[in-house]
Amino acid sequence: MKKYSQIILLLFIIVSLAKAQKGDNEIVAEVGPIKVTASEFKQRYEMVPHVGRHIKGREDRLKAETLYSIIAEKLWALKAEELGFDSSAVMEYTFKAVEDMYLRDALYRKEIKSKTSIAPKKYAEAKRRALIYLDTKFIYAKEKSEIDKLYNELKNGASFDSLLSMRAESLLQKERPYQIHFGQMAEFAEDSVYNLSVGEFSSPLKSPDGWYIFKLISVEPEKIENAKQVKNMEKRIRSVVQKREEENEFQKYYRSFFPGHEVETNGYLFWSFADKIIAALKERKKLAKVEDGKAVHLEEADFYKIKDQFGPDSLNMIFIQLKENPVTLRQFLYSFAFEGFYTSSDDPNTIRGQLNSRVKRFIEHELLTREADKEGMKNDPKVKSEIEMWRDYYLATLYKQTLFDSSNVTDAEVRNYYNKKKNSENLETQVNIIEIYNDSLEVIEKVFQEIDNGMDFKIVAQKYSDKKSKGNDVESGFFPISSRGEIGRIAGNMNIGDVYGPLKVDNEYVVFKVIDKKTSKEKLPGSFNKIKDELKRQLKAEKVSKKMIDNTVKLANKYGVKVNEKLLYNMDVVNYNMMVYRYMGFGGRLLAVPLTPTFIEWVEPWQKSRSELP
Repeated sequence: MKKYSQIILLLFIIVSLAKAQKGDNEIVAEVGPIKVTASEFKQRYEMVPHVGRHIKGREDRLKAETLYSIIAEKLWALKAEELGFDSSAVMEYTFKAVEDMYLRDALYRKEIKSKTSIAPKKYAEAKRRALIYLDTKFIYAKEKSEIDKLYNELKNGASFDSLLSMRAESLLQKERPYQIHFGQMAEFAEDSVYNLSVGEFSSPLKSPDGWYIFKLISVEPEKIENAKQVKNMEKRIRSVVQKREEENEFQKYYRSFFPGHEVETNGYLFWSFADKIIAALKERKKLAKVEDGKAVHLEEADFYKIKDQFGPDSLNMIFIQLKENPVTLRQFLYSFAFEGFYTSSDDPNTIRGQLNSRVKRFIEHELLTREADKEGMKNDPKVKSEIEMWRDYYLATLYKQTLFDSSNVTDAEVRNYYNKKKNSENLETQVNIIEIYNDSLEVIEKVFQEIDNGMDFKIVAQKYSDKKSKGNDVESGFFPISSRGEIGRIAGNMNIGDVYGPLKVDNEYVVFKVIDKKTSKEKLPGSFNKIKDELKRQLKAEKVSKKMIDNTVKLANKYGVKVNEKLLYNMDVVNYNMMVYRYMGFGGRLLAVPLTPTFIEWVEPWQKSRSELP
């Protein structure tokens, strides 16, 4: 499990984003009492991919779209708070998981990262190792008893090559030796192998998959060809050593912090929980038609179903008994759902073992969160600003859901809608898009990487989209922008060739490209009964869109919005076009910033309403 607090952009770390720059605390927008700083804006602009940023003249437009979308989010958050949504179950449990991660991360920075230093001797040894490759052979055994037997034979004079020749792993080393380079092994194993002389073999070394004995065959120097290679090597050496020192500090803290805590888990609730998870996995595997041996992922609906199966009384029972403030089953289930769960195993005992490990990790995180709270990490300015950013996002999402839920459509309205379209001479905008759907942000990362490398979007979609129609056709075909919810709304404001995403739709992420666009007379594709459901979706989407625009304009006038356009357009931003993750101290990962969909349709009506005010 990764325990290092870092922000990762695909294959490298952008260190510069962590550095405070002059002007980052300047206010780029005021939304009622909420102030959007240059720092928040830059993070939310730079850490979300936007294909086409490099096109000349597009940056100012993208800056404005990003800022006004953030402003809309803040307005919705203010309204949600006014409606009391800040005390809802989502905020009490789901958002709390995000808040707790930031608190633990702050504790990690204080107790581990700040105490980590690299001794010159340690760095010099790391540099020596980085300048050579070790050519080795290895003997592998899954069980310790077997590797110990082989090691005793070697110590008693048995030939390494003779023993290896009779084993399956010899096939992996038949053509060339196994090459080891600095940083690819655990530090204790690397220490053992790099201290060998040519011809010597190591003692048995434990790894996650079994046991190894290495024999050093030869040593090759690293070829240094230019200054850039030297710079990259120095950076990599420092990164490896830093991580190892952090791991050492972590282990010291772990051993000193956790002993002495008295914790007891309700066994009855655990077995009941495990049985329901196993049943849900079985059902999800069947519904999703997952092959044996492939991972089965529980979906959000599965967790809610499990929660409902327990009932209020069981959910309020104490699941984890601590000295103070015991944890109820409800609290645990929300945290469990936030992290998600998947497994490749069908064996109930294996799944129970995985769930037991998750309970253990939850307990550790809960104790660390309480320690962070006790040490006042909530008062850290950096922690406060990041938590507030996510809090606004969650509140805004809750308010947006009310707009969707309240936009009901009756059968009579659908009939009127049909008749209006049937007799209409109006023109409607239609788009044809290529869509890439996937529930994994890691896959979405690969999508953007391959698009940036020039791969045809349709080929990328055929390769990665998990919603492919017959014939591997990932084109949507023309559809009115009034349908398809946010996808249609956003696509309507795009030009042919534009790419947008990622946008979260239900439990998946979508990236799409507009490949054609037309304006034509509305044409109904069939009789009322045939297209009734589709018309209902379109009408609901239109109602939701109108409510979003109208309500946002009202909220902007109610709370007040000020934008520092001079600061916005003169702000230096970096056009990284990559997904950005933050790996939190003591474990946990989330996007570095919220994925806020572009929403600018409210701006023009709002500006017009201001000009009309007396």
